[in-house]
Amino acid sequence: MQLKASKKAETLAFTGPDLQTQALREKALLFGVAIAIPILVLSLWELTTRQGWVDELFLPSLSGIVNEFLAMVRKGYAGTPLIVHILASLKRVFIAFGIGTVVGLLLGLFMGYYKYVRAAFYVVTELLRPIPPLAFITLFILWFGIGEVSKILIILYAGSLIVMLNTISGVQSCPKDKILAAQTLGANDLAIFLYVILPAALPNIFTGMRVALSVDFGILVAAELLAGNQGIGYIIQDASTFFNVEGLFVAILMIGFFGVISDVVLRFLSRRIVHWQR
Repeated sequence: MQLKASKKAETLAFTGPDLQTQALREKALLFGVAIAIPILVLSLWELTTRQGWVDELFLPSLSGIVNEFLAMVRKGYAGTPLIVHILASLKRVFIAFGIGTVVGLLLGLFMGYYKYVRAAFYVVTELLRPIPPLAFITLFILWFGIGEVSKILIILYAGSLIVMLNTISGVQSCPKDKILAAQTLGANDLAIFLYVILPAALPNIFTGMRVALSVDFGILVAAELLAGNQGIGYIIQDASTFFNVEGLFVAILMIGFFGVISDVVLRFLSRRIVHWQR
């Protein structure tokens, strides 16, 4: 028995570091691939445009895009500083995202837990689910004008619906035995919400928030394309009108950049709050 135990300990001591080394190598390899592919794509992009294989009217060079961005930083765009355009878009997105998350979360919790509330909103929810939010842009402009209200409301609508549906799914995925156990112990509805249902639904809620935020950026651009004189979407519309392809790419890449940063922040918060899902 002692011999077997000593052999087992030796095996664990030998394989432990090897497994850690293998895991580190795999992480390093994945990181290398994640970095190498974008570098390769960007290099081919610059080579293609510099050699004249593609007309820069269709695909501008990376250096041209960088120069256009630097020009926007120095001189602004359409008489407005670039930072004003950026802040205008971010303000619209995050105001709509914040309010939409709260609205979608509350509706989703109640609809997921109370069957009569779910039944009351079922027809409306199923009717709105397949309709793209962009279909309502013109109506929102007619109802609320071309100011900030219409832009924020259409973004809010798109995001809140996604958060609500994911919250409903998260609530319904909560094990029934845990709810029954809490009720047996005398917990009221508020305690069940806070300590049983909400923790179980959090993974779905954060997934819905991440999807909603990415959709919100897309709706933002569409709203600013149709009605606005400030914002990244306005830059896209104006640059397209005057065939400023470099400016168009700058605006598109800015949307992508802020979308990625926002998603990274949400993923970080998700890992810190929903730590049992790691």
